[in-house]
Amino acid sequence: MANTHAAASINASSAERWSRASTLVLVGGAAATLIAVILVALVTGNAFRRAIAEEQSHSILLARVIEDQATRTLDSGEMALDALAMSPVLRAAVPDAAAIQAALNQTLSGLPFLRTIAVADAHGNILASTSPSEAGIRIDLERLGPRNVGGRAVLGPLVMGRGLAAIQLGAPAVKAPPGLAFIPLLRLMASEAGRPLFLVGLINPDAFSNFQYLALEGGNFESIVTTDKGMVLAGSRDGAALMGANVGGIPVFTSYLPSKEHEQYVGRGALGDRQLLAFRASSTKPLVVIVEESYSRVVWRWLSGAKALLGIGGALVLLVAGLTAAVWRVVKLREAAQVAANKAQQRIAQSERELSVLMRSVQELIFRIDAQGVVTYVNDHWVAFNGSPKEQAIGKRLEDIVDPSSRDDVRKALDPLAPAGVRHLQTKVRPRNGGEMHFDVALVSLRSEGRLVGFVGSAVNVTERWVAEHRLQAQIAFQNLLLDTNPLPISVVDLRGAVVQVNRAWEEYKGLDRSSVVGRLLTDLLPADEAQVERLHTRELLAKGGQAFFETKVLHADAMRRETRVIKAAITDAQGHVSGVLSIFVDVSEFREAERATQEARHAAEEASRAKSEFVANMSHELRTPLQSILGFAELGALRGRAEPRLAGMFEDIHSAGQRMLALVNDLLEVSKLESTVGTFHLERIDLRGLIQPVVKELEPLLARSQQTMHLRLSELPLVAKVDPLRLQQVIRNVVANAIKFSPPGSAITVVGRMDSRGQVHLEVHDEGPGVPEAELEQIFEAFVQSSKTKDGSGGTGLGLAICRKIIEAMGGQIFARNLTPKGAAFHIVLPARRFAETQPAPL
Repeated sequence: MANTHAAASINASSAERWSRASTLVLVGGAAATLIAVILVALVTGNAFRRAIAEEQSHSILLARVIEDQATRTLDSGEMALDALAMSPVLRAAVPDAAAIQAALNQTLSGLPFLRTIAVADAHGNILASTSPSEAGIRIDLERLGPRNVGGRAVLGPLVMGRGLAAIQLGAPAVKAPPGLAFIPLLRLMASEAGRPLFLVGLINPDAFSNFQYLALEGGNFESIVTTDKGMVLAGSRDGAALMGANVGGIPVFTSYLPSKEHEQYVGRGALGDRQLLAFRASSTKPLVVIVEESYSRVVWRWLSGAKALLGIGGALVLLVAGLTAAVWRVVKLREAAQVAANKAQQRIAQSERELSVLMRSVQELIFRIDAQGVVTYVNDHWVAFNGSPKEQAIGKRLEDIVDPSSRDDVRKALDPLAPAGVRHLQTKVRPRNGGEMHFDVALVSLRSEGRLVGFVGSAVNVTERWVAEHRLQAQIAFQNLLLDTNPLPISVVDLRGAVVQVNRAWEEYKGLDRSSVVGRLLTDLLPADEAQVERLHTRELLAKGGQAFFETKVLHADAMRRETRVIKAAITDAQGHVSGVLSIFVDVSEFREAERATQEARHAAEEASRAKSEFVANMSHELRTPLQSILGFAELGALRGRAEPRLAGMFEDIHSAGQRMLALVNDLLEVSKLESTVGTFHLERIDLRGLIQPVVKELEPLLARSQQTMHLRLSELPLVAKVDPLRLQQVIRNVVANAIKFSPPGSAITVVGRMDSRGQVHLEVHDEGPGVPEAELEQIFEAFVQSSKTKDGSGGTGLGLAICRKIIEAMGGQIFARNLTPKGAAFHIVLPARRFAETQPAPL
């Protein structure tokens, strides 16, 4: 024992010495490596600083060049506007439009950076422009910048759009394409007559952008030109996307301007949070040029160029570190060899302790029995297995521990003549605390020199699984009961189409016994046509999953074909894969028979209505013949009775009454035509503007008689709809004539035509008459109904608006009325939207 302790002491002293040597080697090598790293860092850092300084100098130069070009561009524009302002042609008391146009065109030809030059009065009216489409429009001068300056041109804010039409007053707003804008240059002047005029030059931002591209020469820098407030006027590459944005929050504007006109720094820029940036402000113009480059891009570009330097430095560091590691490894191996022997004994003891702990911590019951089945060892899990201390299990027979119902299985498992290998069995145990537990037991035989000496086994508590399996079986039995008692015929087939299950209702519906169909292909049990439908829908359902609904005729047990609604649903397994198809039959024969009876009744009613309409049409035709004779004789009597006023008045009364009667008969005839096949509609796709204008022109005599005015406000875009042209003109004529009739003399009638948000054509007729009581807004479209405000005889027969509604509804549209504030009414005609493919432009 003394020798053992001495050897251990010598080994410990040697290990401690080698441990101190490896530590010294490691510390010395780390110091040498650190020195090498510092030297490499100093060299590379100096090279990096020189590279950054060169990039900053280059950015400053670029900013100066671009700023100089931008300033000279604005100077050229200002001089051109100053020259025009002093031109006698523009200052003449009596302007010569042709001469002014020529002067503007001549000036523009020498200034490629200007898109347009225009002359506007103080109200924004464009008097002349190099863009012919802008002459005569009125613009919003406020959007061009300050106007209360004289004697010099003023640069305005960036405006999105191609030209002055983008700020036209009274015109619908048109969204400009991305990147299309102009910079206004405004010059106030006065004509010889003292009339204030504005010269407007539209600078093309691309002139700034193009020069930036040339100045940057495809390098790594980005640049933008902004106002002194931070609004971006133009940019190159990524900077072009900022056009119109405000970058006034970056340090250029918050920290440097206006105290410094030019500077460079590394920090937040317009294109990123960490940029290498230089800026220069124009000394005479409200312009700022910013040139910047991503700092990270500069770093990566420097790293790619400094590969050789970094490689040499890295190789030096790795060499020092490698030598240190090699020496330290040799020393460390000697140290590890010295310690290995001591650790071997410790590992053996530790393994024994761990095995003991492992056996105590296993959640399964581990046991050992001899060849006679007597327990010789159990682990601590025996308490959960039997509810008694594990010491009481030693010496007991295994078959005496389990429930009597499991003893035969235990005897078979312990049979020495059974094949070698793992033997599995399920046992039931009744613990002392009551109830019952189920275990899966595995036994492995132990043999010594070919002789059976015992068994090693494990037992797993599967009580919860056993209970769950029995509950599942009960649930399946309950579901089968529900399926079998369901009054609807139900069948289940597998992926091959073989019948898996049918319920009692299916047996009764098909007249087939369950035992004769289960396992057979369903299509073999059906007639050929029914089998084909079954295969088709089952194949589609298996391909798509989900559910399917269809109707077909199914052969019933009574040999009759019954109309049946079939509901199919895909059955999926736990992984979501389709494993079969569920089919449910719903007999709808009686329902379909009722539908057919209803349809026949509807046809009979429609036939009766059609006969009534034809009768009204025939009677109306028959009444017109005597009415024409009465009107003719009344006109003749009035002519011959001019000498006798009393007689002439009688004939005029007869003629007026006949005219009203004829109008009523005509309206009745029109209604009957619309309700019968006589009034066939001939629909065609047409621009409604070409239909509205002739009707309005036709009614001009009525307007003149009442000293009324007509305002026609039709959309500039085509109002295309599918209508019967003559019928639609009849509706417009009736509605506009009513508006003229019920509006006071000197009033205005307005006809509006537009496309609404849903693409429908929306026509409106506004009048300034007495309006319609709110309760009667819908009733006036019924036959023989007039507004209570027009029942003095001026309202006609009461059929006009009813005819209009029938015509519009026959074309798929709608007509309705609304009162206006403070007076008057508006009649709305809405025609259905047409598809894009149906739209075509049409001239007015």
